[in-house]
Amino acid sequence: MGDTPVFRSVKMGVDALVGGDILSLITSGMYANPLAVYREYLQNAADSIAGSGYSRKGRVEISIEPAAMAVAIRDNGPGLSCEQARRSLLPVSRSNKQRQADRGFRGIGRLAGLAFGRSVKFLTRHSAASPVTTVTWDGDRLRNGIHEKLPVEDIIRQCVTVEKLDGNDYPESFFEVRVEEIARHAAGLLLNRDVVRQYLGEVCPVPFNESFPYAGQISDMFEEVPPLALDVRFMEGETPIIRPHGSALCFSRDRLSPFSGFEKIEIPALGSADHAATGWIAHSSYLGALPPKPGIRCLRARVGNIQIGDETVFDHLFSETRFNRWCVAEIHILDPRIMPNARRDYFEPGPHLRNLENHLGVVCRQLENRCRTASRRRNQRRQYQPFLEGLEAAYELAGSNCLPARVAQELMRGKLSELAGFREKYGEVIDDDELERLAQIEKKLVRFQTSRSGNGKLFSGINSSYAPVCRKIFGILIENSSSPQAAKEIIETILRNLEKGKGHGRKKTALSKARTVQKKPLRRAGSL
Repeated sequence: MGDTPVFRSVKMGVDALVGGDILSLITSGMYANPLAVYREYLQNAADSIAGSGYSRKGRVEISIEPAAMAVAIRDNGPGLSCEQARRSLLPVSRSNKQRQADRGFRGIGRLAGLAFGRSVKFLTRHSAASPVTTVTWDGDRLRNGIHEKLPVEDIIRQCVTVEKLDGNDYPESFFEVRVEEIARHAAGLLLNRDVVRQYLGEVCPVPFNESFPYAGQISDMFEEVPPLALDVRFMEGETPIIRPHGSALCFSRDRLSPFSGFEKIEIPALGSADHAATGWIAHSSYLGALPPKPGIRCLRARVGNIQIGDETVFDHLFSETRFNRWCVAEIHILDPRIMPNARRDYFEPGPHLRNLENHLGVVCRQLENRCRTASRRRNQRRQYQPFLEGLEAAYELAGSNCLPARVAQELMRGKLSELAGFREKYGEVIDDDELERLAQIEKKLVRFQTSRSGNGKLFSGINSSYAPVCRKIFGILIENSSSPQAAKEIIETILRNLEKGKGHGRKKTALSKARTVQKKPLRRAGSL
């Protein structure tokens, strides 16, 4: 005879099996970021609007009240009747939503506000003829009940109140949630309009910026209907909140990089002809890690057009996580068997998640290869400008008649050999304009003929008797210099000093000529 489980042999109520601390875990223990309050309530609004056919005109208005330390989020969905409100807003961790279709389905997200506010109040109605039903959860009473070890149902009874209001000042149908007396540690985020706007644009189901070049292609990726996008705005009449993607990538105030291409991602479902996920990559020049703002970098995940986790959600699929910061990409989960976890920072484990990760791993390897290739090409192209400057400096030196003919010719032959090797090594990463410039200077080097008469432009204004000795010195210098540019700078410095000395000599007066004559024997003893 097998063992009989205790809960089968002993008649026990639910409160004997579940303690009141469960309420603490699903409120304050669930959310590390206070801004998750907005995600949870917009998620509920999206489910309500999408399920009622309001999706094309779905609207959410947010009121931030710093003086009252409160926020209110109201949607124009179908609302709830008084009886529906009682059935939906009082039970905990019990939801009528469909796990396969709705964004939220665990029945705990509506209590998110209790983690950061003293109370959460729900107001709703479903028709103009109905009163407004209010359901208020008192956070202080809830925490007292938990501290006193009361049964779960007793805690709920003592902390929840249901009332009816006259609906004259409210829309015909709506649903609103108010988080009141927000705690100071959360107020800096929840009551900051700029931070909230940034968060909603990054995480919640709002439309793309019209300037983003791939918005239409992303909408066309989905076979049936595009992802739900709500009109979300602050009640003060500000412009709708949109996704932060723009026309180009902004690395700094004066450094923009345009998008260069669009790639669609399709991941097959496990054991099915359907897709487990679909997504996109907005390719760029991959100049390096993108800045954290405006919140578009990395491969991100969305379910029901609501972001799961943050930019690091797929870091573990990259062999080098830094390359995830170089890209702009997004994957929309379509397979209902790949379910977000309760915190919505990743997915519940299982074979369908492993299938997704295996296919995304291939995408991540391809992105890494693009990043490495772009980095290598960028480093190679950095060699182009110094090399070109070296060619031009060498050509100018050779043509200046400052060098012995032999040294000038050897310099040109050496640079032609270097140019051929440079083109073979870097030809694939140099654009057409740069190749044309190389070809032009190559022609000059090939046609170069050492001038055997005149002092050249660098000898203008210099005593011609200095030229032979200078050429020998400059020839030795160019043969032992690290680069033509360095040798050219030294030669130009020497010539400038010589020219200054000659100019100073022209200013000698007749009075000083006698002194010059007296020094003639000493001057003849010199080398020049």
